[in-house]
Amino acid sequence: MNRFLINTVLLERNRWETHRTPSILVSEWLERFKEDGFDGLELWENHVIKAQKEEVQLLKKSPFKVDTYNSYVRFEDGYEEERESSANMIRELQVNKVKFNLGSKPDLEERYLENLQIWKRDLPAGCRLLCECHPGTIMEDPFEVARIYDELGSSQFEAIVHPFNEQQDLKRWFDCLGSTVTHAHVSLYKSQSFHHLADEEEFVKKRAAILRNQKFAGTYSMEFAKGTSCPNENQEVVYNNALQDRHYLQNLLRT
Repeated sequence: MNRFLINTVLLERNRWETHRTPSILVSEWLERFKEDGFDGLELWENHVIKAQKEEVQLLKKSPFKVDTYNSYVRFEDGYEEERESSANMIRELQVNKVKFNLGSKPDLEERYLENLQIWKRDLPAGCRLLCECHPGTIMEDPFEVARIYDELGSSQFEAIVHPFNEQQDLKRWFDCLGSTVTHAHVSLYKSQSFHHLADEEEFVKKRAAILRNQKFAGTYSMEFAKGTSCPNENQEVVYNNALQDRHYLQNLLRT
């Protein structure tokens, strides 16, 4: 059975603000997440890096665990302190899956990978590193990701897909990377706004069929939902829309 995570960036109004200062305490939502049937957290880094120590301790002690640490550390030179702070928090929370991104400049690929390997050594032993293979980065093409992962030479590197992004050829990701694809960010963005999965039923059913046919057994993380980034964004509305999307997707994956 697939595991579904709540991505705490879903609830964060300041996710794209310049300073990305958290507006919520994740600890105050933990019981609700559990009651609503989520299997764990994908924790947006700033919800701990920029939080008080008391908040970090509450998350550490909670039985509702951080499954994936969602980091935006940069791998250019000059961000060593940022990477060190992130690694320290990952070790403190004892997380064994970390989401990361690489940069956009192909001429810096060698430097990105060297710094990534150094950072990897600072993480908990055996920690799995999940690259969010975003458009606009050197990891946007699955063939290139496969080449880079072969160069890195470690089974600890895995990949995140966005199965309901119409710009992403989902089958090609599995063709190129196979079981290296272990995590999916769930959201449906079209015409400059987020939508319910059910709003694009034919498209979503086709993508769900690919996931079933590939026997994808990774985790799903509810990243964004209808109402995200709208004027007067409402956390309750966005969260309940994410719950609807999760139920809809769970039903599709069973058929």
